[in-house]
Amino acid sequence: MTHEKQDEAVPAPRPRPHHAAPPSASSYDRDRYLVLRAQDGDINAFEQLVERYQGRLFRTAYMIVRNRHDSEDIVQETLIQAWRSLHLVREPAAFRSWLMRICTNKATSMTRKRQRRATDPYDSESLETASAMAGTTSSSTTDPAESSEVNAQIEALADLLASVRPELRIVWVLREVDDMSYEEIAQALNLTESTVRGRLARARALVMRQMKEWS
Repeated sequence: MTHEKQDEAVPAPRPRPHHAAPPSASSYDRDRYLVLRAQDGDINAFEQLVERYQGRLFRTAYMIVRNRHDSEDIVQETLIQAWRSLHLVREPAAFRSWLMRICTNKATSMTRKRQRRATDPYDSESLETASAMAGTTSSSTTDPAESSEVNAQIEALADLLASVRPELRIVWVLREVDDMSYEEIAQALNLTESTVRGRLARARALVMRQMKEWS
């Protein structure tokens, strides 16, 4: 991946004990290892973090803004900001929540901007891109039938969430699509867990209402 941060001078590595992440390391341990390496100026470590999360970022952004190009911009801006601000991460194992906070903030801002102007509905190309990018964080498939099924699911979710307010939609996506814990969502959105649970309950009720209307 190419982004602006690579053009900037990378600081010389700071002395830090080397902690290798074993192959069986948990996701948090792996993130911690890669973040510490990246904070020492290891661009390759940051690229590995990008590979781990760019699909998730795109999927989350797309489910919120429902536009391929806006989602791509959000992902690019999120990764650039993450690289520039990586030194601010004090809890490397919580990198995922920190990164999703940047993404959701940008997606929310983009949604507000788009609400102030006419927007086009999603198209098949957007859905195919969302499906393909989502596959980078899960098992990929070359089965056309399965790919079509995934596209149909994304389309249905996009329709269901279209009428849900952004602050509720984000919580629903992070919980139901990205399978983040209440604690992780609270950290990502800078909310209390009780607020997260309340918003999620309202979002679920709205989604269920929409599903009943369709049935």
